[in-house]
Formats: sequence, structure tokens, C-alpha cells
Amino acid sequence: MDFMKMIEEWRRIVARSVLAVHVTCFVLGVVTSLGVISLPYMSDTAPDGTVLASAIVTGLLYLLGMCALGGGLRYAVYGDFKLMPNRTFRAYFSGDDDSESTAYVAPALPERTQRASDDGLIDQAGEKLLTDPATFMDLFDQLQGRQCTPAGEIAEELAPRIRELGLEANCKELWEEGYTVLEDVASPEFLEEMRAATKGNALHVLPDHPVFAEAALNDKLMAIAEFSVGAGFLLSNMATSIKRKGDPDLGIHCDQAWMPAPFQEHNLMLTACWALDDYTAESGATTIVPGSASLRRYPTHEEITSSPSEPILCNAGSIALWDGRVWHGNGPRTIDGARRVLHITYNRLFIRQMETYPRSVEDDLIEKYGEPMAQLMGRYDYLAKPAGKEDYYGFMRSIAYARR
Repeated sequence: MDFMKMIEEWRRIVARSVLAVHVTCFVLGVVTSLGVISLPYMSDTAPDGTVLASAIVTGLLYLLGMCALGGGLRYAVYGDFKLMPNRTFRAYFSGDDDSESTAYVAPALPERTQRASDDGLIDQAGEKLLTDPATFMDLFDQLQGRQCTPAGEIAEELAPRIRELGLEANCKELWEEGYTVLEDVASPEFLEEMRAATKGNALHVLPDHPVFAEAALNDKLMAIAEFSVGAGFLLSNMATSIKRKGDPDLGIHCDQAWMPAPFQEHNLMLTACWALDDYTAESGATTIVPGSASLRRYPTHEEITSSPSEPILCNAGSIALWDGRVWHGNGPRTIDGARRVLHITYNRLFIRQMETYPRSVEDDLIEKYGEPMAQLMGRYDYLAKPAGKEDYYGFMRSIAYARR
């Protein structure tokens, strides 16, 4: 019996009960208040204004009192008072970060379908956590004793997906050169949809249009991101940009510039740029400094201006990728028109994201897109969560993912 999952289910049952009681109090309050307001009409078809006003005030006070009763139960259970109930469970327990609400109940996570051999150890340990501590510790030791996939190699569990999607050469190029291109990934219809959704230079665009979420969850992109930044990787940021003739160039830099050098051997960050227009030397395409990935450091002040770079060339609908080690910038746009790009960055699970979203927004995205979105939002690991190691499964998954 998995006691941890049982506890989580009971928490949701309690939450649904609290909402049901609050809604019941509200409905009873509305019905009773309407009855109180109608009382003067039962004795007089044209009641005195003072009597009618008194009945209205009494009815409204009764409604508020019943709502407060339901809100009081919420406060007793969660320490967070709310006068009026919401129509949906998700809205009632949204717990958005900016409200500091303690009444947050996480939705049940989609079951992980991308499983590896170590997921069996996690399942077994979950059943033994409260009933057999000695066996639990043995399973935990087996998990942490597993060795990491060497840097630049494809994890055993990931290899079939990489082969099926035809990405072996891209993985090799990404590791050895620090960048690669997935050619012609977008269909003409999907490309036009991304172009229409790209309005200008903008950050935090993930919830703005469904096409952005679909771009982040593209099968090829998710597979090569797992190769580059490991299992359980996170979405770090998403942005759109438009470059026109005369716009300033972006100087040479590497994306993980706030991380200490020398960079560790396993890559920490992957940038994916959906080319919404052709990448050419004249269009102001991203440029790469050849060989910079092997240096495992950021450029010096002198190298920023003196390092020769080469443009990444690809058709619209392709994805240009580079990892956090690579020095890159972009060239000047010398032709009319605009170069539109959707930028997506992924991190290893222990690296903090560049941007996050309110929990209610994340919950809506997870409800719509399921397991892969839950992973990108960091819901399968235990890091940076109020529960910490109380989230046993998240703790164990984090250890397992770090070795893939």
C-alpha cells in the first residue's frame, strides 16, 4: 500500500469537502435571504419602505453570515479566509504566488509514461517508506549508487526516442560543436500560426497563445533537450523577438553567463530558436564562435569584440539550438523586412528558471497539455517547493533524473 499517495488523495478529499460546505453555505444564504426579503410582501402587497429596507438588510446580513461561516471553515483548515466561494475547485484553491495564499491544493499529477528502470525502485520505496524503513533505505542506496550518464552520451532510456526521431547526428553535433539545427520542423500551417502569434519583442509569452506551448513541447525538441540538459529538465524562459534593418547587433556572449567558470562538464542550459523567417547572413542570423564550446568559460572583454563568428543558416520553420557553453551573438540585418524568432530556454532541473508563472497559470497549462508540461513546470521534482523533502516522490525522482 502506498501511504504517500493515499495521504495526497485524502488531502484532495478534504479540500473538495471544504469547497462543498462553502458553496452550500452560500446557496443556503441566498435562498434564506430571498425568503427574508419576501416576507413583507406576504402580509402586504405594498409594504412600507422602512419595513422593506429592514428586510433587505436582514437578508443581506444573513447571506454574509452564511458565507462567513463557509469561509471560517476554510480558515480553520487552511489558515486563509475567503468570504465568497469560487465556482471551480481550481479557482478556489489557486494559491497564486502573488497572493501569498496558504489555501493551495495541487492538482493530481499526470502519471509518468516516460519511465526508466529506476522508476521501479522509486515505486517500491514509496510502498516501504512508512512500513519498512530498512528496506526503504536499501532501495534509496541502490538509487543513489547508480552512476550518471557520461557527458555527451545518450542515456540508455532516451536512446530509442533519439533513434526513432533521427536525432543521433544532431546530438553528436550539439555536444561536439555546441550547436545544431533541426531542419524544417514546422509545417507551413504551424509556421504561419507562430508568425501570427509573434507580435514583437516580448517575454513570458508561454500562456499568450497555444502555439507557444506546442512549440515548447515539440517531440524532437523535447528529446534533444533531454539529451542536452538531462531528464526532468525545466522550461527556463520563452520570448519572442523581431529584428529589423538598422537594429543594434547583439554582442558575443554565452547564455549561462551567471554561472561560475570553468563550466561543469555536463551542460546546464539549452537555447532553442524557432526560425520564423529564413536565417541568412543578410537577415541578421545568430552567429557562433567556432570551437568556443570546448573552452567551458565565457569570453573576456577583449574576446567579445575580437572573436570571429559564423552565421547559423537554416530555413524558416527550422530550430537552431546551442548550449550554454557556446559563444554567440547575431550579425547586422542588411535587407528590408524583419527576422522573427521564438526563443525557448531549458535548464537542468537543479538550475533556477529565468522566469516563472503563477501557480494557477501553471495548473491550467498542465491540465491542458499533461505530463510533458508538468515536467517543464518542475512538478515532478521536489526542488524549490514548500513541501521540500516531504514530497518523497519528487525527492527520489530528482536523484534519479540527475543520473540520466
